[in-house]
Amino acid sequence: MNPHGDGKSEAKDPDEALRLLELELAQSRVRREHAGTPYRGFRTASFIFLFAVVVGALFAFYYVFISGGLDEIRTHGAGRASATPAGHAP
Repeated sequence: MNPHGDGKSEAKDPDEALRLLELELAQSRVRREHAGTPYRGFRTASFIFLFAVVVGALFAFYYVFISGGLDEIRTHGAGRASATPAGHAP
């Protein structure tokens, strides 16, 4: 009852057919698991990078808004002296 003639013999015992099916499914599961392995490292690296970006953003937020870094930036920019003398308009 193999109409395609692909060389696979049919099992005469239903239990043997079930065992062959389970074996084939297990082999295909192993193939899928091995095929997905190369992307696991890339996914881990992307999560680590995302974590680093979030930690950096939190650190910048803390520096600028909590510890007074914004005031330091404002006062530093306002008190800067210029090298040229101030010109008076005639």
